[in-house]
This record gives sequence, C-alpha cells and structure tokens, in this order.
Amino acid sequence: MFKRSTLIFAFCAFIQTGAYAQIIISGLADFELRQAGEDSSPYVNQTPGENLSIYTPNLRLFISGNISDQWFINSALQADYYDGKELSDPFFSLLNINWTPDLNSNLLVTAGRFITPYGSYSNKFISSENPFVHLPMSHSSGLPVSTTFGHLGTGISNPEDISRLYGEDEKGATMIYSRMYSQGIRFSYALGDSKWLEINSAATLAPVSTHLDYGQYNSPAKVARITLQPVIWAKLGLSISNGTFLQENAANDSLLIYDITSYKQKSKGADLTLNYRYYTLMLEWNNSFWKAPFYDPQTSDSDSPQTGLAETGHYSAEFVYDLPFLVGAYIASRYEHISNGEIEIYEKDSSGNRINQIFRDWTYSRTRIEFVTGYKLQRNITLKGSYLISDDDGPKLDDNVLSIQLSVLF
Repeated sequence: MFKRSTLIFAFCAFIQTGAYAQIIISGLADFELRQAGEDSSPYVNQTPGENLSIYTPNLRLFISGNISDQWFINSALQADYYDGKELSDPFFSLLNINWTPDLNSNLLVTAGRFITPYGSYSNKFISSENPFVHLPMSHSSGLPVSTTFGHLGTGISNPEDISRLYGEDEKGATMIYSRMYSQGIRFSYALGDSKWLEINSAATLAPVSTHLDYGQYNSPAKVARITLQPVIWAKLGLSISNGTFLQENAANDSLLIYDITSYKQKSKGADLTLNYRYYTLMLEWNNSFWKAPFYDPQTSDSDSPQTGLAETGHYSAEFVYDLPFLVGAYIASRYEHISNGEIEIYEKDSSGNRINQIFRDWTYSRTRIEFVTGYKLQRNITLKGSYLISDDDGPKLDDNVLSIQLSVLF
C-alpha cells in the first residue's frame, strides 16, 4: 500500500510540475488469451502458469515533458507479470532526464533509468514494436546462475529445480534482463540525416543480465551498442556489456568475506537485419560469459570456495512477411537456440594456482520456434495469434504455448 501511495504521489507531483511545460501522456496495454503446458513459468516460456488464462501481461503509462529546448524528461509507469501469477505493483521502468545541445543535434545525454542499449530488441521489446508475442529466449530463459548465490548446485538444469533448492524467490538469471532497463548515464550519437551510424554507450549499475536500484560497487558496468546502416535495406548491430552482477547478500555468507567485484558477467552480440519489399530477415547471435562462485548448499565450504567460468550462446533467425493483399497484416516465424555451454569449476591453492578442475556442460540446450500472424485492426491496435513450440534437451517439459494478444497503444 505504501508503494502504491508513493507512486501516486510522485505521478501527481510530476503532472503538477508539467503545468509550466508541455506534457505528453500515452499508454500501452496488452490483453492476452493464453493456453500453456503444465511446466509453464515466466522463466521457462514467459507464461505465469499452466492452463487457460485471460490476463494483461503488461501495462505501461508513458509520460514525457519538455523543460526547455535542450532539456526534457521521459518516464514509463509499468506493471507486469515478471515473476509469477500476480500483477506486480506499479514501478517506473523508465525515469530519466535528457539533454541535447539544440533541437537539430544528434547528440543526446540521458541520466536515470533508461532502456538498456544492447541487442536488436532494445528497439522492439514492447508489444507494439515486436512482431512476435514473446521475447527471445536471451531475455526470458533462466540459466543456472543467480545474482545472490552465483553458479547453482551440481545437476541443476531446470529453473523450477532452482526454486525448490534455493527458495521460491530464487530464479535463474537470463542472458539479458527481460524488463530491459538500466540505471546510470547514457550517451547517444548519430551521423547523417539518415542516421546511418548510431552509437550508444552507457555506464550503469549492473551489466545487461540484471539490474540494481542502487550502486554496490566503486566502478560501473559498461554497455555499448553500435548500429551501421549504409543502405536502406540492411542494418548491422554490435553490442557489448561487462560488469559485476553479484549482489551482497547474507543468503550466501561465504561471499561476504571475498571481493565480489571480480565476479563478472560479460556479453557480446551481433545482429543483421535485411529488408526487401515485403520481406524482413533478422539474424542475431549473443554470447554470455559468467565468472562466479560455485555454490552448493550441501557441499560448499566458505573457507575454500569453488569458482565457475561458464559460457553459452544464443542464436536466432526471424522472418516477417507483410501480406501485400491485406494492408496491416503479416505472418512471421522465429527459430532460436540456446546451447548447453560449458563450465569450468576449480579451486585455488595457497599460491593462487587452479586445482581440482572440472569441465562439464553448464545447462541444457533448448530450442524454440514461434509462428505468428498479426493484423493492425486500427493504427494503434494490433491483434496477434501465436504458437510457441519448445524442445528441451534436458528436462522434458510440457511448455508449448498458444496465445492471442491484443496490443493497444493509446
């Protein structure tokens, strides 16, 4: 109740301040009819639970205001089903102040909470921009590592097992934080009227795999994305991220006596978008590296912690065909795969040399194929029908999803 009251007060204060400036308010609401398998969860297939459901997975209220020709504010008040079967309390997924030298400048400096400049979905993670119903697995599929414990115990391959072993609130981290926001300072610059080269770099509180509401380290994480579009029909994007992802937490006491800033999460990715008449093809690759303590509540010894170096990759191919005989209609498909990766587990002797090294698969490989058809009922209303097929080379999960989504921008 206190959180809701605080947000309402902040919203009213923002509106009152806007009496001296131009305020723009809009919103986005998603309505879904969804039928999913019994192993469904937000960290398996972006579905709160099994069986038939009618719900609103995302609600957003966008508020922006001009302070002057050089300064403006952006914000988004959001509620979603990020963790489970209940709609979250409203929170600000965006809240930032921006500066540009003048109205015609291609330089923009942003401070506060903003969209993470990483990967192709930094421009299309909301439903009105995403031709699919689901986000890619890079943003949604849980891995056996957490911001609290580091690498999770031997044999853990299913996010549901993580919850059972470490508690209901513990979930495997994703390669890219699915809410797609960061806190810090971002610099954006573009070249040419067509913006054939765009550069986004940011110093943030955490790397792309997670988020922090307040800084815990003396050095920030670094995130950057460059896009090159020399011709109208082709765009190439490159993204990188590097930073400490572990949070100090008494849940793992053995971490508190060590310098956790050396435990890094690194990401790198590339994406290519090709357009020809009614056809769009998008190819993307992401690599995710994690250095973290290897924690097992049954065997871990705080005096001799194990370290794990893990790496895995995500590959995806998307195809969209705009139907020429029905304006506003399209069909699309996406194939994507996360590899099982590899983890090196080791200890160090008194001289700092690695001992007792073990190499094994880090997680299980998983494949998703999504088929979608969509149609713009009106300019700001899009109807989508989707079927998501899953194939997991590990736990045999019943996690296919049939969904109908109505995306309303107002």
